[in-house]
Amino acid sequence: MFLTPTAQLREELLAVHGIGPETADSILLYAGNHPVFVVDAYTHRILGRHGITNGKPDYEKVRALIEASIPPKPQLFNEFHALIVNTGKNWCRKSAPRCDECPLRSLLPANSPLSRFARIMPEDSSLARSLA
Repeated sequence: MFLTPTAQLREELLAVHGIGPETADSILLYAGNHPVFVVDAYTHRILGRHGITNGKPDYEKVRALIEASIPPKPQLFNEFHALIVNTGKNWCRKSAPRCDECPLRSLLPANSPLSRFARIMPEDSSLARSLA
């Protein structure tokens, strides 16, 4: 099964009732060692709070952004996702975020209610609009 090309196998997984993009990508990355990035609630929350996306953007657009930004190696996608999960669990919590202690604090945008730091991607940028 995992010898099937990534795009084809992803489509086959998505055709199974009950398997959505996050589950399909998790199977591909963690079980099949395919170079796909798993977008989850932590990813949406961290990117949103840092002004990279607006609200809860399209799964596929966020996946494409991450995959275009990191060399397509399963171990890199795995490690990057693990770092996002760690940040989401320990600092960028849904309730009671710990922004003052977050290792990414210096990257928060200036107009965020969470920080006074410089904005890294204005809302009117083409990337922010494309991810909205």
